[in-house]
Amino acid sequence: MMRSVCRKKCTGMERGQQRLKYRFFSRSMGLGIAAAVIAAAILFVLPYLQSVPQPASTVQSVDWGELEVFKENAIFSIDEYTLDSVIRSGYVQMVNQTVNQTAEADGYAITLNAITADENKIMYLYTATTDEKQEIYSINSAKMKNRATDSYLNTTLLDRSQPFPQQLEAEFRIASVNPGKMAEPKTGTIMEDMHYSPILKVSFALDSKFKKYKTQIVKPNLPFTLNGHEVVLNQVEMSPMLIHARVALKNPEDNDWETRVDIFDNALFLGVLSKIHGKSVQLSPVSGGGTVDGYEYAFASNWLDDPGSLVLKIKERTGSKLEEINLKVYTK
Repeated sequence: MMRSVCRKKCTGMERGQQRLKYRFFSRSMGLGIAAAVIAAAILFVLPYLQSVPQPASTVQSVDWGELEVFKENAIFSIDEYTLDSVIRSGYVQMVNQTVNQTAEADGYAITLNAITADENKIMYLYTATTDEKQEIYSINSAKMKNRATDSYLNTTLLDRSQPFPQQLEAEFRIASVNPGKMAEPKTGTIMEDMHYSPILKVSFALDSKFKKYKTQIVKPNLPFTLNGHEVVLNQVEMSPMLIHARVALKNPEDNDWETRVDIFDNALFLGVLSKIHGKSVQLSPVSGGGTVDGYEYAFASNWLDDPGSLVLKIKERTGSKLEEINLKVYTK
């Protein structure tokens, strides 16, 4: 895990996840303050992701306005196209315009700047600050609670049979060190060096527009082969925040551990090519995991941009070569 280099102020982006949290930090030099991004996602999938290079987009990024500070810190650009899409479409709730969005205690403060969500995922952007007595090491904890059920969001947001959450409470805890400690190589490994804020809470009502946008499902049932085995792209789900693609084994006899590993370990799911007004964007893979009869992959989404087509791009290892497979999963 990389370490934050924040001093008095950090900006962050949180994508709450069921099983584990990915935390990445990057530097943003501005007025001598380094910015950090912390990211994780609410996904009903196991963490299974292979890193692949992403081609440059031919679609220009949108102006994020007052959220521009978060833009250059989007985690490995995975979320950039999704945030571009939701901001362009006004599918963002500026929390600071509706509630007292800052919680403070003992020299620490958290400001909840904005949030966006759908049935599959919730993403929130925040700013953390400390006084001159401390330097921010990381956000030790970031959670979102459904106040109606008094339970934290994890897989509950993904259960479409349950009521969509309305009253939420964001909880944060900041980890910090004394001034000068950030430069020491062992910082973060010695418990006595670490200081923690009280739990900082911001309560707000989730905008009803997120509840109205339902996931759209198509069943392309496209057969193809991976490592000599027949598989089928049997379902694709599209929402503002995520695109899910489900690949099933065509032959039940292939559904043993060794064969599944042989099939899917030799395939790189590169992303989804989204075409908008003749221009293309490749949406990055986010995560993936096994299902009862195959695999499910999650990708970033720009569904609110009304793409003309979506093409799932796969590369299959055959010996020393990589064969490319392109599956048109959606056409408007």
